[in-house]
Amino acid sequence: MRYPTLIKNLAYHIYNRATVDRIIFKDKEDYNFFILRLQQYKRRYNLELISFCIMPNHFHLVLRSDNSGKDIAKFMKSLQQSYARRFNSRYDKYGHVFQGKYQHRPIESNLALARVIKYIANNPVRKKLVKRAEEWPYSG
Repeated sequence: MRYPTLIKNLAYHIYNRATVDRIIFKDKEDYNFFILRLQQYKRRYNLELISFCIMPNHFHLVLRSDNSGKDIAKFMKSLQQSYARRFNSRYDKYGHVFQGKYQHRPIESNLALARVIKYIANNPVRKKLVKRAEEWPYSG
């Protein structure tokens, strides 16, 4: 299996969206399941989850690995496959849930990290889901 080239000890902004912009986080149970898997796989692959925000049709993560980029790739594969299996089973669907492989961008400075965290946190405000970022329960 070929993994994306990711560098250890570097933070990455990682994101993906639903196929055809459909809603894939429909209720509290969906969000909570995804967050539970985030926590479980973060421990399994020994990653630092710096920030996250789960939106109705996409998600954003900021991750760092002290080991290798392969850990992040394995984490993302496990996370997305696990959620897709559950989503398809729960809603009697089949096929892809996410729009291909996740996207990732390196974060190479503390200033860039602060900007990405702010961008992620304010995503629900920009989409008019809440008035203030701290009101959105599916971020951290």
